Amino acid sequence: MNQTQPNVYNTLVLVTDQFTCERIIKAARVIADLSKTDLTVLSVMKTGAQINPAALEHLFGVAKEYGAKMTVEFSNNPQSAIVHSIRENRVINAVTGMPRDESSILVRMWKTLQNVTFFTVNEKGELHEVVDREFAAAIEIGAR
Repeated sequence: MNQTQPNVYNTLVLVTDQFTCERIIKAARVIADLSKTDLTVLSVMKTGAQINPAALEHLFGVAKEYGAKMTVEFSNNPQSAIVHSIRENRVINAVTGMPRDESSILVRMWKTLQNVTFFTVNEKGELHEVVDREFAAAIEIGAR
């Protein structure tokens, strides 16, 4: 009997409800393959937020195409929900889009979750590891 055991660690993709997040899932598949981790996609939105159902449905399809499970959560505290998911699911890699500014949830997580390797995907679909967890340095790298 040769059963495939699930991986102990995971790569997490954080997306919003935008069609353009497809590029993040595609890039994250590379990280998951290189690190031999399972790939999961998570979208956490504020409770009561307007959503784009067509984009979410599209992203569910992309996640499936790339061998990932996708979850959508609503929370009054999205950062807390994301951190909880990272800890509960043994996430070692997190792949996201580019943060808009220094007050972004992403930048705060870079600074507090030191045991997670973060990657950003710019609008061109280029993947960059977040080495310097300060916002200005990360934006500079992503712009190259």
